[in-house]
Amino acid sequence: MKEFFEWIWHLPLTKIAAITAFAMIGAALPKDLSARDRCMTFFVGFIAALVFGEPVRALLGFGEMWAYGMAGILAMTGRNIAVFLLRASRDPKTFAQDLLEIWRGVPRQ
Repeated sequence: MKEFFEWIWHLPLTKIAAITAFAMIGAALPKDLSARDRCMTFFVGFIAALVFGEPVRALLGFGEMWAYGMAGILAMTGRNIAVFLLRASRDPKTFAQDLLEIWRGVPRQ
């Protein structure tokens, strides 16, 4: 846990501010969320951007100039990604069928 806090301490303040701003926007945009859901959306988006921003950027092969953009995208969509993964883990068979339908371009009925 000490290493995690040291890692957080060495992050640039501008990156933390950008992630916070985008997570706040991501939490404020949906109209149908309660205050508790908005707080959860902010927290999940913030942590997703903080933890997965650099690995996703490196995985996609983007340069260093994309670091803030990738963090912003993950901060705004962190809740949606988490909900998608939870739904996929609850019913893997239906998830696989939906994914194949999307891949093939078959319209849903």
